[in-house]
Amino acid sequence: MSWPMIAKTLRELRWTSFWYALGLVIYIVFLSSFYPTLERQREQFEQLFRQYPEFLFRVFGIDPERAMMTSFAGFMHAETFGFIWPATALIFVVLSGAAVVAQEIERGTAEFCLSVPVSRARLLLSKQVALLTGILFVVLPSIAALALSAQAFGGELTARGLVQLTIALACFLVSFAGLATLASAVTSERSRAAGLVGGVILLMYLAWVAAWLTEDVRWLRYFSLFTAYDPLTAMLGELQWYKPALHLIVGLGAGSGALVVFSRRDIVS
Repeated sequence: MSWPMIAKTLRELRWTSFWYALGLVIYIVFLSSFYPTLERQREQFEQLFRQYPEFLFRVFGIDPERAMMTSFAGFMHAETFGFIWPATALIFVVLSGAAVVAQEIERGTAEFCLSVPVSRARLLLSKQVALLTGILFVVLPSIAALALSAQAFGGELTARGLVQLTIALACFLVSFAGLATLASAVTSERSRAAGLVGGVILLMYLAWVAAWLTEDVRWLRYFSLFTAYDPLTAMLGELQWYKPALHLIVGLGAGSGALVVFSRRDIVS
């Protein structure tokens, strides 16, 4: 790896990751503050939620059979980690991952980066390590905010659940970070790379929703990384480890593919 390249990429990511992390922390604390109200009016809320169509739950990443908001974990899953948190964090990951190669070409700094006595693979690997650090900088403050909010507003979360949620969120983002860096290595424009990965994410999400709505297309869930995204089970400390492992394998595989492509392509032309 190239430590100067890691430092350079971290400098470029520092404010972006800071504002995304801060926004998610504020959102988590804000939503958590409503949990005591839910506790006091639990029966009314349960009756209200049962009247909602299943389609509405599925679109927002909520399993109505498991995530009724009768616990702090269920509440935070429905209000935060089922849809809003992954959608926001994925924007950060896709835009940052799409920039690792394509942005250097757009800026005209690719030749300068390649002039240093370090192999292309090591340069890109350094950028990927910096991106991973940025992902952790987004995930860990959210976990800390969740833990503190649980204490402050009467929620129940175990240390085991927090650790599993950390792993689940990080691995989920790593999978798409790998795809974003691969797209960046293939294309020469950041917008094209981001659009390509964004399209893949949308198709995977629609496939995941459709698979849960009808038995006829249940097989579509095997083509979506969202199928293995299960923050509720993680918060409950019951995460099935093949799920984050699958995300990690996809992320590492795509990241390795990016290294191969970047090492062989004509980056200047």
